[in-house]
Amino acid sequence: MQYQFGDQDLAARRLEVVARVFETTTRELLQRVRPSRTRMAVDLGCGPGFTTRLLAEVLGCDHVAGLDTSERFLGMAREQSDARLRFHRHDVLVTPFPEGPSELIFCRYLLSHLPDPRLCLDSWATQLATGGLLVVEEVEAIDTTHPAFARYLSIVDSMLRSQKTELYVGPVLDKLGEGPLLRRLHSRTRRLPVSNRDAATMFSMNVPNWKDRPFIRETYGDDSIGKLGAELDSLAGGAGSESEIVWTLRQIVFERRAESRTT
Repeated sequence: MQYQFGDQDLAARRLEVVARVFETTTRELLQRVRPSRTRMAVDLGCGPGFTTRLLAEVLGCDHVAGLDTSERFLGMAREQSDARLRFHRHDVLVTPFPEGPSELIFCRYLLSHLPDPRLCLDSWATQLATGGLLVVEEVEAIDTTHPAFARYLSIVDSMLRSQKTELYVGPVLDKLGEGPLLRRLHSRTRRLPVSNRDAATMFSMNVPNWKDRPFIRETYGDDSIGKLGAELDSLAGGAGSESEIVWTLRQIVFERRAESRTT
C-alpha cells in the first residue's frame, strides 16, 4: 500500500501535529481497553513512531512493533526508539506480520487509505493471539462552519473516493459488524473540537502532498488550490483558540475468537 499523504519531511511534521492534537482521544481509548498484560502490541501504519511510543507508554508492553512501508518514516521512528520498540518495513495488507501473534493490534487513521476494510480486519485478526484485541480509531465525521475547511475536506474526500477509499470510514466500519474471527466488544464515537489554528496547520501542511496529482489539477485547477493553500496558511499563522471545526472519531474494539474446530 502507499500512504496517500506522502512521507516527505513536511508530511512527518504534519503527523507530529496530528499526534499532538489527537493524543487525548487515543490515550483515553487505550487506557479504557488496556489488557492486564501486553507482551506484544503491533502499531499498523506507524509512520515516524508517535503512536508506537504512545502504545508502549500507555499499555506498558514488553514490546511494540511498528509497521510501515516508508523507510524515511521508519528511520525517524528508530532515532527515538528504545529496547521495547521494533520497527519493520512491511505492508500492512500482507500477512503474516514480521512479529509473532500479539495481544493487541492498533490502527489509527489508516483504514481511510485502504480499499477493503472488511478484508483488512479479517486479515489482521489472524495475527492476534486468542483473546487479543484489535483496536481501531478512525474518522466518523468532520463538521465545520468555516468555508476554507469545508472546501479542503470536500477536495480530500473526492480524492480518496477517486481511489476507492473513504475519508469518513467510521460509519462503514460500524456497519461491518463482527467477522469470522472477531467479536466486537464495543463501537462508540468521541467528539473532539480542534482549534482553527491546529486544523489549518494540519490541512495546509497536507496540500503540497497532493496538489500536483492529475486528479486534483484536472478537477480543481491550480488557481483554486493555490488560493485554498494561501487561506489555510493564513489561518495556521493566526492566534487564539477559536474553533469552527469538530472531529467525530469512531472507536471500535474487537476481540479475537478461538477458532472453531470440526471433528
